[in-house]
Amino acid sequence: MDFQNINYLVLLTIAINAITCERLHEQIYSSIEGGAACFRRLNGTHQAGCSSSLSGAVGVVHMIRNVTDAQWLVYNSSAGPYVAVVNTWLFYDIIELLMNKSENVAGVLLYDDATMRPDAFSQESRCPNEYASWSKSQCSSTKTPSGIGLVWNEKGTDLLRRDIPFPIFFLPQARMSEISKIEQCYNRYNIDKDNQKGRALCSLQLNSFMYAAVNSVVCLRRSASSAILTPTKVCDPLGDYNVYYSLFPRAKETESKKKPVTLVTARIDAASLFDGVAPGAASSVVGMVSHIVAAATLSQIIPITDVDLYDENVLWTLFNGESFDYIGSQRIAYDIARGVWPPISPLSPKNISLHIELGQLGGSLKLFEENTSWPLYAFVPYENSFPDQVSGFLNEMEKKFSINNMTLTPVFTTNLPPSSLHSFQRILGNVTENDLPELLLVDYRDTFSNKFYQSALDDHENIGFAYHNISIGSDGKFLTTDELIANGEMKESEAQVKIARVATALAHTLYKRVTGKSYTGSVSASAHLVDEMLHCFLQSQACRLLAAAEFGASEESAAERAAPLYVGVAAWAGAPAGHAAHLLALLAGAPRAANRTACDRLDEPGFSYYWLKGWNHSGVCIQTTMNFSQAVSPAFIKADYDMTSGEFSTWTESVWQAMWARVFVSAGGGGARLAAIAGALATVAAALLTYWLQRHAALVFRDAPASLHSDASG
Repeated sequence: MDFQNINYLVLLTIAINAITCERLHEQIYSSIEGGAACFRRLNGTHQAGCSSSLSGAVGVVHMIRNVTDAQWLVYNSSAGPYVAVVNTWLFYDIIELLMNKSENVAGVLLYDDATMRPDAFSQESRCPNEYASWSKSQCSSTKTPSGIGLVWNEKGTDLLRRDIPFPIFFLPQARMSEISKIEQCYNRYNIDKDNQKGRALCSLQLNSFMYAAVNSVVCLRRSASSAILTPTKVCDPLGDYNVYYSLFPRAKETESKKKPVTLVTARIDAASLFDGVAPGAASSVVGMVSHIVAAATLSQIIPITDVDLYDENVLWTLFNGESFDYIGSQRIAYDIARGVWPPISPLSPKNISLHIELGQLGGSLKLFEENTSWPLYAFVPYENSFPDQVSGFLNEMEKKFSINNMTLTPVFTTNLPPSSLHSFQRILGNVTENDLPELLLVDYRDTFSNKFYQSALDDHENIGFAYHNISIGSDGKFLTTDELIANGEMKESEAQVKIARVATALAHTLYKRVTGKSYTGSVSASAHLVDEMLHCFLQSQACRLLAAAEFGASEESAAERAAPLYVGVAAWAGAPAGHAAHLLALLAGAPRAANRTACDRLDEPGFSYYWLKGWNHSGVCIQTTMNFSQAVSPAFIKADYDMTSGEFSTWTESVWQAMWARVFVSAGGGGARLAAIAGALATVAAALLTYWLQRHAALVFRDAPASLHSDASG
């Protein structure tokens, strides 16, 4: 056989072995697809979240169908450690037991079963952002012995802020087939709970190893040192971009002739325990959609060409990172105090005539889904006297609400719910001569109406949203709310209609603030537009509205799923801020007759120009005052900042390589013992054989012929 054939046989043997090993691996392990892992975040003093060991956490599968099953795992199981497989309906009842008795818990696989949705599900604390609040004494996440005391998020578990001793993975409703696979394995091997020790058992391996640990100070120091030695980071600061847009351009304003602004704000972001799962329907999306739709409506009522007619401006701002100690609003308040925001014609606190925050809206929408009313509340941070700007705005809003059978009730208190107002009161309160004129619009009074705050279940179902999928013309015109109701395509009680009514009331009230007179025209916010926008943010990014608002040069296909609203890390720009910004540009900006080349060359102070795809996807040049600013905590830009001071947000996110889960059948103890015994016997036999051969070598090995010992020259 020649050398080429030998090489061929060797390569063929290697290939066959590789294929055989791969098939063997597939027979042993079955991947769990579509899972989202709990990951690790850190602040200036602590670490929070989850991590597995470097090789992953391995445990015997235990299906938890009631609290008794969880108690058996903790107190009576015999073949641990275990991975608890539990649905969201039971998670709230058993997580503290597993956390407190974690010695026998390797991990948790949590799944969403739509047929057993819980009444409440929140991994946020009872007092969100408690340590970044303006008045910290009013709300405490610690339960008092008497049980009396105001908390905003009654059902909060605080898991977002706690160090969890085991990995947790989440499977959405769409991946219930994976749970069926695990359940079949469990029923075949693990169903006899009393006789598990020493048997082959169905097991799970959860891998979510996190590189960062301890706190932000330690992980940032390690990242700085590793940059010299290796290219691997350990953690990154949380952050992204804020978005702002003004009714009128502000570039030509001088310090002496700077128009006062009504600042209207809302938040972009939401959070959950799991990577890539932060729908935020009631936590942030309803407020953000109301904000964008109101801005678009006001821009139709007051065109940008009226800039010289009025002495008041409206500055619409969307904050990012509010879930983690108000990152976005802290940065803007800090920059206003320094006189550097916005970069063009910066504001001072005295330039803000009124700050209106659209807070958490939507949690009560489902409670009133059969009713045309939707009660809202305006928290005003004053107990006795309050500025005229606030009372004037409230009076006008109440009139607009009453037209559509809705109510707005003022609540005068310094105990503000979680909102960006805390950042402005805390940072700017000391640099203003008078109280900041502010108010917060929400749909709850004493505690959150949203029982799924900051969780994977705060989705479209939580606000009772059903997409109508009404066609949009090539000109981008939306049907009016009155038309939709008249032709029976929508009902007065639907979420889209109520959100449109709020946006209309806000736009018409702001019209009076700018012009000094009540609005008497017919322009109002469209529930059709609200329907499309909710669909884009809560169900599918591959929607007509976002397609029209995309960059004209973009060739990427959008994902047919909701964009997670988690703020992410400052090193990477997230999709939600871009979506919100482009929608503001498309809906509130002005089209210009210019091709793409000419559009890119346009440059006028106070404006930005974007070449977007437009409604017919042929491209359109948009002139807008919309722009971005950094949503990165001042803690990461101040030299020698004390990370333990609590002055600013210090949240960072750990780096990881891969997160995955797989199910397999682990070997029983009997096989392992048999292998050990066989190995020991083989070792003893080999030793005895070696000893015997050494003693009888003369008999076993004959001497070589004499010719082999002769001199080589012979």
